[in-house]
Amino acid sequence: MLLLAIAASLVAAHAATTSNSPNMRIAYSLSDTTRDTHSDLAFWGNIAVAGNYDGFRVFDTSTHQLLVSYLCRGPQNDVSLWGHDGHLYLFLSNDRPQFNGDTVCSPDHTSDRGSTEPICSPDPVHTCFEGIRIFNMDNPAQPQLIKAVYTDCGSHTHTLIPDLANNRVLLYISSYPSGTGPRCQPPFEKISIVGVPLDNIQGASVISQPHIDAPPYAWGTGCHDITVFLPIHRAAASCQTQGQLWDITDPANPDTTHPLKRFSDGTVNFWHSGEFTWDGQYVTFDDEGTGTCTQGGNGKIRTYRVSDGQLMSIYMIPRSQGGSYCSVHNGMFIPVTGRYLLVAAWYGGGTSVVDLTNPASPVEVAYYDATGSPAASDAWSSYWYNDEIYTNDIVRGQDVFDLQTPTEPFGLTFDHLNAQTQETLLPMTFTRRPALAPLLARRGALTGR
Repeated sequence: MLLLAIAASLVAAHAATTSNSPNMRIAYSLSDTTRDTHSDLAFWGNIAVAGNYDGFRVFDTSTHQLLVSYLCRGPQNDVSLWGHDGHLYLFLSNDRPQFNGDTVCSPDHTSDRGSTEPICSPDPVHTCFEGIRIFNMDNPAQPQLIKAVYTDCGSHTHTLIPDLANNRVLLYISSYPSGTGPRCQPPFEKISIVGVPLDNIQGASVISQPHIDAPPYAWGTGCHDITVFLPIHRAAASCQTQGQLWDITDPANPDTTHPLKRFSDGTVNFWHSGEFTWDGQYVTFDDEGTGTCTQGGNGKIRTYRVSDGQLMSIYMIPRSQGGSYCSVHNGMFIPVTGRYLLVAAWYGGGTSVVDLTNPASPVEVAYYDATGSPAASDAWSSYWYNDEIYTNDIVRGQDVFDLQTPTEPFGLTFDHLNAQTQETLLPMTFTRRPALAPLLARRGALTGR
């Protein structure tokens, strides 16, 4: 009852300072306006990790309790989680060189090596670390840095791929030569793959650096983000100037040089990220734009049919943000049957739910756009996890939303979520597997709105 009262008071407190649709409301917030740039999210059971440029925060999704705000400088601290044999591990991306960053988690901005710093020789890995940090999270309130793996140009983002047949996880490291690292020179043209043996975390290392074939951006060629859909052996690679579909049948050797599909559009500012529908039929690519979410500007979502690459639609939310920066950023499709519902962060546009059930005719069905205390919306990542929408907001911290629907709860229940790793194939209908219908009808079907 106390939690319900707290949630009710939070709703009341925000009601006068928000613009939102009637079928989306805030459940609770873990506000933090002191950290530098809250970024991405990952979930394991009831544990959620929210990255920020100063480190990460850990909270319990069942009790709404903040467990720790852990300082570990290293933008942009993209996060993923994986559990094995009773242990939980956090993987953290760092794409700006740090003094002694492979062994020390500094809370201080002066630990960053800037463009005016001297060359990081003779020991670039230790004195100018950038790449992947690995933490033991057995006690989520007391993270322990246990391993760091240097990667060329650091790790702007990473995508976790379970390779359990080989008792390991793989990390696809996305980076590009816009920074100051010692091994970060144009044209770059690669990703790094880190292999992490689950029974020997200390053995984590770069196992390959597949070549990327895409037109150069201003500072060279690389990928910003990669979403994998394991049941269909496909990856949606957002490579700055181009969206691509890769064959990842052999996940340790993705075919990055012969994309199955290439998506190009001169009106896209930056191919930033992508999401598959849960039946694998469509893929949405997100353009990180430069405007304010006007219909004539950039920063839109584009939906393509996976089978033949056909463009289905280009969509912008119908809420221009005036002078505030607004563009689509990170999101995912809600795992329901019978509908394609994309939840995504739109910076100044807040968090939006777009119905793409008819991929040629998208429509926004819910949104939450804070305009007041503790700050206006500046949403970086918005994901669905087990009946709630979680947003990591650059300035506000973590907001959690209820989506009001005719069937509550709805959506497939997961025991973990790394949003760029889609592990479950969810048919749009049940014609081929009728035995699943009762289960997914209870937890997945959404009808009405």
